Amino acid sequence: MTTSATNQKAALQTLSSILFLSLDETHFFNSINKFFTNNMNCHKVQTFKLLENGQSQLMSENGEIVSSPLILEKGVGAVGYIARTKKGYFSNTVERDPVFTREAALGIKAELCLPISVDGVVIGSIHCQMNDSSREFTRVDMTEGVSIINEIKGPIQNMKMYLASKHLNETLLRTIELKEKELQESRSGLKLQDTFRIIEKEIIGRSASMKDLLALVDRICDKDISAFIMGEAATGKEMIARRIHCRSHRRDRAFVAIDCSTMNEKQLDIEIFGDDSHMGMLEVANFGTLFINSTESMPAAIQNKLMQYVTSKMGIKAGSQSFFKSDVRIVSASTKDLMDLVKVSAFREDLYFALSTVVLKAPALRERKEDIEILANFFLNQNKAKEVQKSFSPGAIKSLSEYSWSGNVRELQNVVERAFILAEGMIIEKLHLDQNIQNAEVLPVVEKTVLVKSAEFIHVTLEELEKGHIMCTLENLGGNKTKTAKVLGITVKTLYNKLHSYGVEFDKEA
Repeated sequence: MTTSATNQKAALQTLSSILFLSLDETHFFNSINKFFTNNMNCHKVQTFKLLENGQSQLMSENGEIVSSPLILEKGVGAVGYIARTKKGYFSNTVERDPVFTREAALGIKAELCLPISVDGVVIGSIHCQMNDSSREFTRVDMTEGVSIINEIKGPIQNMKMYLASKHLNETLLRTIELKEKELQESRSGLKLQDTFRIIEKEIIGRSASMKDLLALVDRICDKDISAFIMGEAATGKEMIARRIHCRSHRRDRAFVAIDCSTMNEKQLDIEIFGDDSHMGMLEVANFGTLFINSTESMPAAIQNKLMQYVTSKMGIKAGSQSFFKSDVRIVSASTKDLMDLVKVSAFREDLYFALSTVVLKAPALRERKEDIEILANFFLNQNKAKEVQKSFSPGAIKSLSEYSWSGNVRELQNVVERAFILAEGMIIEKLHLDQNIQNAEVLPVVEKTVLVKSAEFIHVTLEELEKGHIMCTLENLGGNKTKTAKVLGITVKTLYNKLHSYGVEFDKEA
């Protein structure tokens, strides 16, 4: 702490007085946050309020009330860990600590977490964070943080009682409203139609391929079977997994996502199975859902351990013989067809079948062109005030619809957000789009050379074969080197180098 003991005691008395006078939870949690911000030497301080449904809401950050509160699902990250254990926790290796999966993704290096609690009841948590290694948290920091919380037990007790009373009133009000609504619906013969109520906010698409996919997803949600989602990058595989989770009986439990391609074997072992000092994601997601992305990158040793867990619901912690039990639904995903890896012994066949009771194919954006305009308009005005919202010209929509979108939805979102910034007026024109989209056109189809076995074998080198193919393509495209390079899948510079090596004279295109 940066203040002296005397000053800190006086400041705590002032804080306690302020908290006693306030029953506004927003200002209550912000006042606590301000105190830690002023007295803890760290980059960021966040305060969360624990909601009755197990979720957590970000209330304050660095002494300022958050205008658009972040809501974390039950059990997610360090916030979920504190709510569950009711104990303080700190780590100076956040990137390797499975408790801090959410925080590690945000670039946080060290974090000290403390429950805001009284009589064993947690009403919130305080999180002190470092973005670099210039400072490490210690047991002394933990002890002093707990002492601060203990000094304001009285106000916390008041807030606990206030929140409990408020929740009771809200519950009674919701019950009355629900009964009134049920009575009204029974009189009119109407039934709730909530099939797409939540999902429509997350998955956007009216194309036949998306409708078929979502219909299949909805049929398996409550079956508690494994599902394997195959599709290119940025086709919404994790969003599909979230839909499966949110529509299942596990919806009130944790949804945890991991990416096998971002970790080596040792890190992935600890991430999934934990070790003697940390819970793995198979424990964190108990009675919930674990989403495993980039399954094709899973090392053989991890495949073996996961297969053992799938068959017995028991896992072995990393680096030990300690066992744990959990009940987790596994949804996996890959950009590759795992059966192809099975055929070359790069993936366990029994694990593939265990993870793919149902196989779901996420269509690429070029396979659902009907959705491009809908998605583009959604990204264009997402989180924008009505008075600054913009629209696309017909020419811009045509260019977006004709483009191939190798980067799928993520590429579309980036292009649209950039166009919003570049357009000074309220209309997005074609000229505001990326140059490669403006220049996109249907290229002439180069006839493929069909090689047949002739009566007389012709000796030809690989270099001669490549030269013949390049020159044939260049001729078919009228000598246009930019189009030729695009068709051949090489850069224009590489094409010029090859033509130079063939002794071909040419003028460089402007």
